[in-house]
Amino acid sequence: MHKLIASFPVSLLIFIALAACAPKFDWRDVHDGISPYTVLMPAKPSMLSREIQIGVQSVTMHMTASQIDRVKFAAGAANMGDPTVAQMTLAVIKTTLIDNMAGHITQDKSSVMQINGKTVLVDEFEADRTAPSGAAVHMLGRLIASGSWVFQMLVVGPEDELNREAADTFLTSFKPV
Repeated sequence: MHKLIASFPVSLLIFIALAACAPKFDWRDVHDGISPYTVLMPAKPSMLSREIQIGVQSVTMHMTASQIDRVKFAAGAANMGDPTVAQMTLAVIKTTLIDNMAGHITQDKSSVMQINGKTVLVDEFEADRTAPSGAAVHMLGRLIASGSWVFQMLVVGPEDELNREAADTFLTSFKPV
């Protein structure tokens, strides 16, 4: 018994050391089961769907999100019913996201890309705002129109906690299926 008690602190130290070595980002391939995409999420995500207004159209937005410390990673998808409407909707979504965070765009780039064999319209942007506490909040966004679907990939958190490599892994892992 005395030997067990004496070894307990050593066992505890080993456990703490192993826990400290656990990866912060536990990447996993995620599909919400409804929307036609896959994405790598840095932790076990939560999923929800809700009706939202995009422009004049009411649609169901399917959201998948996870959080590492105070940084949120979110993927959203909505079927706009028409490819032309989906493409035109990207600007509306971006404006709404920026307005909702009370921020301003610091970088913006639109392009046509091939992702997973599909031609898609991509709008990439970065935005900042200063929180009431004075902390800088940063948003990295990638909006994608593929067929009649619109997708939003967002990384949002305090500027000093945002891991650019992890954000890039998440944002570029999106694949329409």
